[in-house]
Amino acid sequence: MKRNERRKRIMPVILAVAICITSMLVMEPAETSAATTYIKPEEFIRALVKELDLPVDSSNVDAAIKAGIVKDGEEFSSNLTRTEAAVLLNRADEYLYGDTLDPKLLELTLEKRISDIQSIEEDKRLDVVKCYLKGFIKGYSNGKYSTDRKFKGNSKMSYNGALKCIAMLKDKSLRAKISLDGQLIRTTNLPKNAELFPYILASYPNKYYEWELKYQTIARLNKDKKITNLVDYASPKNIDNLNVSDYEKFSLIKKECINEWMEKAKKHLELVFNVNYRTIDNEWYDSILKTNYQYGTVYEWLPRKKLDWYIEMMKQNKTIVEADKIAVDGSSLYYYNDSFYMRVYVKYRVISSEDLSVPDGNGRMIKYYLVMDLMT
Repeated sequence: MKRNERRKRIMPVILAVAICITSMLVMEPAETSAATTYIKPEEFIRALVKELDLPVDSSNVDAAIKAGIVKDGEEFSSNLTRTEAAVLLNRADEYLYGDTLDPKLLELTLEKRISDIQSIEEDKRLDVVKCYLKGFIKGYSNGKYSTDRKFKGNSKMSYNGALKCIAMLKDKSLRAKISLDGQLIRTTNLPKNAELFPYILASYPNKYYEWELKYQTIARLNKDKKITNLVDYASPKNIDNLNVSDYEKFSLIKKECINEWMEKAKKHLELVFNVNYRTIDNEWYDSILKTNYQYGTVYEWLPRKKLDWYIEMMKQNKTIVEADKIAVDGSSLYYYNDSFYMRVYVKYRVISSEDLSVPDGNGRMIKYYLVMDLMT
């Protein structure tokens, strides 16, 4: 099978939906307490110089300048900010280990992983992103199922927090863990099936992971059915080792295409869950059709048929749907029975519809929280 054909087969369309009604309360950690002691730039630089064992002839600042950690004539706030600390930490890290981060990961993180990146001076953004990706300063959560974090670069750096970051320069085990697509990884309070996934994202709750994968459901309902690992199915953690002739060296295909698959899945869901029966037009129709893996093949008639039925039912029921959050998780990609599945989360609201499949019984508009697996 040619690579382009294999890519097309892995483009996602919706297979199944599990609905659970939940409530969410996001508590933001306090950035500092009233008694917090902030660190001065000279104190931070002195600690850096000591940690790096830099020779000091005249002053710590001169030693840092000579090593390229501080730029000659560079000015700092009276109390070091998180942005300034990030710049110095990244330079110190590159002094020790060089500049090794993937340029594509840097670009992705700049665009999608730090929600307040625009509030940081442009010439410091790259250092901030590198500092985040290296796990020095992990930022603050934007809530459950968020795919980005707040950095709060203008906030002052606490004295104790700064020293902890400096200790991470040589002891990398102290650093936060970041995924291959720039998201914070959680290493405690893990879901009961954590071993099935390559990592657990910090903003995704355990219930997201503990929902059954399709091959688990098949095995549970058909106890006599024998399915072979890496041939009939592969978990998200093991999918790179898939042993199927049509997908030789699948790890290379995934590495090349995973971001494209995620973007198509997200676009598909944005179109499906942000739709108004009054405004559906040919542009919406064509856009959603192009996200289907059968688009451009001899089987295109099938998604067209489903779309026609979907539009007919929406207009008949006068349906308006609005999404509040859509999160697509590439690390959940798994394989079963010649199909690929990707888990996503959608929070949406039915604004109006004459036929609600899950009414609340009191005539009120309610919010629905969905976990979905998308398939090829």
